[in-house]
Amino acid sequence: EYVSASKYVSRQRSRKDKKMVCLCEFSAEDPATHCSDNCLNRVLMIECNSRCPCGDLCKNKKFQKAEYAKCEPFYTGVKGWGLKASQDIIPGDFIMEYCGEVVNQADFTKRMDDYGVKRNRHYYFMTISKDEIIDAQIKGNLSRFINHSCEPNCETQKWRVNGVLRIGFFALKSIKKGTELSFDYQYQRYGDDVQKCYCGSEKCRGTLGEKLSELAPKQTEESPSRESSPQLPSTEQQKKSKDSGSLEQSLSRITREDGSLLSPDNALQLSRLMVQTDSVEHRQLLLKAIQCTTDASTLKRFLNYQGLNILWSWMVDANEYPASIRTEWKLDIIRALQGLPISTKNAVEDSKVIKVLKKWVDNEQSSNSSQADSSEESAPIPEETEERTVEETEADRQVVEAGQALLDQWNNLKEVFKIPKKKKKVLCVDTT
Repeated sequence: EYVSASKYVSRQRSRKDKKMVCLCEFSAEDPATHCSDNCLNRVLMIECNSRCPCGDLCKNKKFQKAEYAKCEPFYTGVKGWGLKASQDIIPGDFIMEYCGEVVNQADFTKRMDDYGVKRNRHYYFMTISKDEIIDAQIKGNLSRFINHSCEPNCETQKWRVNGVLRIGFFALKSIKKGTELSFDYQYQRYGDDVQKCYCGSEKCRGTLGEKLSELAPKQTEESPSRESSPQLPSTEQQKKSKDSGSLEQSLSRITREDGSLLSPDNALQLSRLMVQTDSVEHRQLLLKAIQCTTDASTLKRFLNYQGLNILWSWMVDANEYPASIRTEWKLDIIRALQGLPISTKNAVEDSKVIKVLKKWVDNEQSSNSSQADSSEESAPIPEETEERTVEETEADRQVVEAGQALLDQWNNLKEVFKIPKKKKKVLCVDTT
C-alpha cells in the first residue's frame, strides 16, 4: 500500500516542536539565497519551520513539501524490482523520504517473528532510533524499491523535521537519467545465514551484511541501516547491537581518550549528533564531550552551530524526565554551560537559556524552602526515607548554587545593542 508519509503504529512519543530558527535573511532581490547551502539549520540537518525569516520562499523544507526527484520502479531481473532516476540528479540532491509504518522495539521483534514464520525473503526495516524502526513491508513509498550496492550512488541521512526524526535518501554523486538508484544497506546480520549480493559493482563484497562482531565503525547514528535477521537473537542482544554501534562510535571518532573534541572541525558533528538523539543516556555522553573540551576555538565553533539553542531545547525536556534523574541532568547541563566562552548577555537571552535557568533556580529554592518549613512540623520519618531526602536536598542545593553562580556570571556580561534592520517589503506584481 502506497503512503505519502510514515504512519506511527506504535505509540508515538510526545515531542514539543522547539523551533530552531536559522540566521538567514529575506532578500526580495535575490530569492535564490533563501536558506540555501549556507543555512545554519540545513548544515545541522534540521528543516526550517514556520518561523523561518524567509517564509514561504525557504528552500529548506524538502521533507515537508515532499520535493522528491522523479523516479520510477523497474524490474532488474535477478535483484527483483528496483528504482531508477527519471531525471538527472546532482550530488547532494534530496531524492525522497523513506516512508512506512513506524514501530517500537517490541513490535519490531513481533514482526520479525511473523515474517520469519511466513518465510519472507525480503525485509524493509530501517532504524530511526533505538525504539523507532520504519517497516515498509506492507505500507511504504517508492523508496522501498531502492536496492543495495557495495558502491552506492545514494546515502541515507537523518533530519529533524518539526521535532521529529525522519530519514531521507540523498545523492552521493551525479546520477544520469535512467540510472538505478542504490545505497549501502549496512545490514546487521545475526547467525551464519548469508544473502548473496548481486549489485555487480567492482567493489562488491559478495554478500549482504556482516556478523555483528565484524561490523565496521561506519554503523552510525547519522547513517541508518536496514535490518536483516533470519535468525533473531534475544531482545537484550538486539538492543545491545542497535545501541552500542551507533552514537558511541560516532562520538569516539571525534573525541580524544579524555572525552574532549579533537578539533574545531568536530564541533559540527557534535551539534548534528545532539540534534539527532532523544535518548537521555546519549545526551549525557554528548554533554560530557562539551564539559571535557577546554579549547576556546572549538567551543566557539560549537556555539556558532546553534549550540545554545540546542542546549535550551534539552533544558526544556528536563521536565519530561523521571525525578530520579532530573536533578543530575540539570547539573550536567549547568556544567556544560559553565565552560562555554559566551561573550555577551545577548547570546543567553536570545537563546532563552537564561530564562530556563532562572526558573530552575527559583523552583529549587522554593522547593527547598517549603520542604524545610514542613519538616519542622512533621513527625519523624524512617531512616531510609530521611537519607534519601537528604541526598535529594543536597542535589537540589547544588543546582541552586551552580545555577545562581552562572546567572551572576552572565549578568556581568556586556550587552550589545544592535540597530534593527529595516524590513524589506515584498513587491507583488499584478499579472491580470
